[in-house]
Amino acid sequence: MSQLDYEEILAEWSKVYLKDAYADWSVEVDPSIDKNFAAIALFIDYRTAKSAGETADIHQGFKKASLLILDLLEIQIVDEPNNKIIRLVQKQSDRIRDKKLAKEIWG
Repeated sequence: MSQLDYEEILAEWSKVYLKDAYADWSVEVDPSIDKNFAAIALFIDYRTAKSAGETADIHQGFKKASLLILDLLEIQIVDEPNNKIIRLVQKQSDRIRDKKLAKEIWG
């Protein structure tokens, strides 16, 4: 597997999102997130946005796949309008949360 270029992927992502009203916003990645995972998260996020111009079925399929991959990587992309920051933060995967919940309910 080739090395992911986080800076290049961030630059491509920024071309899609950090423009117009968001031109003065910044991106921050939680230090606990592996840079390769952050690169994957940004890549699928901007590719999903680019697919929006394609047919609705393709876009919806790509969007669903993107959300599943973000969940697998345990990454969530959130914005903080007051601080003009978009953050990549860790989140518990739905599959792990569901396992814990099932264990609590059924033992």
